[in-house]
Amino acid sequence: MDSMTKGSDQGSSSDAKFSSSSAPLDPQKESAPYIDPIIEKRLVRKLDLRMLLWSFIAYFANLLDRNNLQNAFTMGMKDDLDLNNVAYNWATTMFFIGYVVLQIPGNIIITKFSPRLLLPSVVITWGAVVSFMALINDYKALWGLRLCLGLAEAAFYPGMIFLLGSWYTSEELGKRTMFFATGNQVSGAFGGLIAGGIADSMHGAGGLPAWKWLFIIEGLIGVVVGIMGYFLLPNFPHNTKWLTEEECKLAVSRVQDQGKQVISKAYSWRTVANVMATPYSWLMIINFACIYIGNNMSLNFAIILREMGYEVAFSNYMNTPAYIFGAILAVSIGWSSDKRGDRAFHIAGTQLWVGIWFLVLAVVNHGANPAALVFIGTYAITANISMTALCLAWSNEIYKKDHNTRAVAIAFINAVGNLAPNFVNVRAWVVSDAPEFWLGKITSMGMSFASVLLTILIWYLVRIEFMLPKATEEKKKDQEEIEGSNNA
Repeated sequence: MDSMTKGSDQGSSSDAKFSSSSAPLDPQKESAPYIDPIIEKRLVRKLDLRMLLWSFIAYFANLLDRNNLQNAFTMGMKDDLDLNNVAYNWATTMFFIGYVVLQIPGNIIITKFSPRLLLPSVVITWGAVVSFMALINDYKALWGLRLCLGLAEAAFYPGMIFLLGSWYTSEELGKRTMFFATGNQVSGAFGGLIAGGIADSMHGAGGLPAWKWLFIIEGLIGVVVGIMGYFLLPNFPHNTKWLTEEECKLAVSRVQDQGKQVISKAYSWRTVANVMATPYSWLMIINFACIYIGNNMSLNFAIILREMGYEVAFSNYMNTPAYIFGAILAVSIGWSSDKRGDRAFHIAGTQLWVGIWFLVLAVVNHGANPAALVFIGTYAITANISMTALCLAWSNEIYKKDHNTRAVAIAFINAVGNLAPNFVNVRAWVVSDAPEFWLGKITSMGMSFASVLLTILIWYLVRIEFMLPKATEEKKKDQEEIEGSNNA
């Protein structure tokens, strides 16, 4: 998608050439080999066509399988399983229990195990779990499989964010992380259409109700995508077999030039201290949660329209253009963030924009907004949907000096950041408050403005290098491992 000539010595002669000798690459060097832009362009193209494109498709499948419960509920599962509101809410809760529990262990494992094998296996596992949901006959079995689904999906998102950060430079990472995360919006845009198509054409086929076909088909999508991953995903820059030796050395050099480690060492108390005893993970968790709460306007858009008197079909279909618009905004923000070399003010600026719109929506008629304002405000707020992904891209850079710390920090921030907002949402965004949702709008406004302040605080602490996470060990072993991998 883009290629840039990089090197730590900006005064290097333009006719210098990238060295392909077998000498080990030392991360501590003050100067680095010249990076050939032609080879770099070829490398980045390979990564985009294989890793990035697969990650987007896999995340699309991830959100399809995670969020299809509400579609199944409206397609007859409610009556077939005698699923009341309490049982349904527990099915949702069971997923998040599993999802949060295994995120940190999953990212610890990925530093020690082949991502090319681990991540596709995760996708196949959750696809199989969803397909098996077609076999359930009561809500207790649904609870058990939803718990298993959360456990299966836990390692994917933080693991993929971590892997992207292990390959792309800071000039490339923002827009690619945001592109990966738009799998969320695309799933939201088309998930309902897929469910509607299955409901119209598959009900009664093979003696099965439509909701069981929904689980079978969307689960099998995950299985197929997972199998593709075995052939497309890389491992890490120093040990990916489908790169040439020249590309492998360049891949290592690119990230090392920016001070990033991509070799796993032994876990130690220093790893824990890097995450728990520095302020960045805690501030990022609070910021993540504040941003996440702002997504509720988009999540409840169909409910708002339905309660305003629009037809159910129209209300559901209106999600599609809103999510597509949000995906375009996300990639645009990521592109600008990379181009300007900035994370903080893109996050803060977006949160200021979102907070202002929530203020307008809450103030006008005390939340009982006219239809035009509902549409305009919801579209404006879709800029918020992927901002948590940009926070994690920034975390990839804050924790760049230690491979293991970066993995644990990303999973920790994502796990707790996803969990905490649920305790606020159950009080602020109550379905019975639709369509006004005044309390939810005011709460989201406050959280968005708080995110502006938190983001600026994190930026300032990074700028003055306050307690920045450090490497846990000497880097001599990194040098030896890279040399050994290149000679293998």
